[in-house]
Amino acid sequence: MKKLFIDIPALLNSGAAADKIECEYLFHRTNRGPFTLLEIAEFAAYCRQCPESFCVLACPVEALERLESGTIKRYNMRCVGCKSCALACPFGTIFPEVLNYITAQCDFCLQQLQQDPEYQPACVKTAPEQTFAMLEIAEEDPKNKLWFAGKHLAIKSPNWRRKEGKV
Repeated sequence: MKKLFIDIPALLNSGAAADKIECEYLFHRTNRGPFTLLEIAEFAAYCRQCPESFCVLACPVEALERLESGTIKRYNMRCVGCKSCALACPFGTIFPEVLNYITAQCDFCLQQLQQDPEYQPACVKTAPEQTFAMLEIAEEDPKNKLWFAGKHLAIKSPNWRRKEGKV
């Protein structure tokens, strides 16, 4: 199955503003789908998934939840943008600039891919070269820093849980 692939280091090194990456999801008022993808990717790759989850405890409106997998999930409709979670994180892995206040979603263009397997979403077309792609990826590849965040998203990024020499 094809997955949306995001190379976070390449995106950061490109110097491109994430709000210049387009999204064609129909139900956006303000089209900020890539911000949601980057938030999911960062929580999956950089979050230390603390057992006590200080970010969750610090949130005054219960917008964060620690899932059974250890991953932190943010409920955009509850979030008031106070950034208490970013301040409470002892590792500094919650980046305030990625916590989007505007609710956005990504549907991974699944319907378009069903109709045309060679379909390229707007984010892939408008992102800096080799940062977003639709790729057939069967499994994670720790040696090449490739990780999955859910069924439809693949992330290339260093991951704190699987550093070189430790698996």
